[in-house]
Amino acid sequence: MKSFFKERPCLSERELQRYVSHELSPRQAHGVEAHLLDCPLCAAAVEGFTMHPFSAEDEAALKELEIEEMPPRRQRAFGRIWLNRAAAVLLILAGTYAFWQYREATRHQAIFAAYYDPLQPDYLNLRGAAAANALSGKPELQAALKLYKDGDYEGSIVFLERHLNDYPQDIQASLLLASALLGEWQPERAIHLLHQLEETDVAAADLYWLLALAHIQNNELGAAERVLNQVKFQDSRAERAAQLEMELNP
Repeated sequence: MKSFFKERPCLSERELQRYVSHELSPRQAHGVEAHLLDCPLCAAAVEGFTMHPFSAEDEAALKELEIEEMPPRRQRAFGRIWLNRAAAVLLILAGTYAFWQYREATRHQAIFAAYYDPLQPDYLNLRGAAAANALSGKPELQAALKLYKDGDYEGSIVFLERHLNDYPQDIQASLLLASALLGEWQPERAIHLLHQLEETDVAAADLYWLLALAHIQNNELGAAERVLNQVKFQDSRAERAAQLEMELNP
């Protein structure tokens, strides 16, 4: 059976409104949907109506745009074309605004992902007898290091916390825990831990780099910039810190 919209170039404003408002019968709605598959203008208009239902003020504004000299049939056709184009423009603007909002909301996530590299503490650089001596009698730390190297930050956090209960002065393990917390997207816990480490003799470059990244992950870009200015980084870290500051102030 042919749809009663089949031979028409575009749907009317009223038909679009009734479709969006679910006022059509199932057969009529099916006909509209069949037409929308082949008509991007009407499809865009439906999206526009859905995102911005026309009010009485909108209808009054549309009437002011009518061209009185046009014959009634051409007038109606022009009105439909104008309406569809206007709705399409509205949809594009709404989509652009939504995309801009999305980018702003996720900007800190993108920056963090670009600059976060899991910290490589001294434990991970030990080899042979040195590693055996450092890890001897520390099964939780051994398990944590293996999980951390495999990228299982959630598992490594559990074992690092157990290890630190027995060895609270293990600064390297604490830094590793902070890095794992960032890998598991727990910035507030990482920030708290890193501030505690400020009272120790931990390497400032590692501490403040992780702290800056923690603030970025927590969407506190101003705080991250202030942290970066607290220490003078060296070598490749200095270059990355400079690039990061530029990212924070585009």
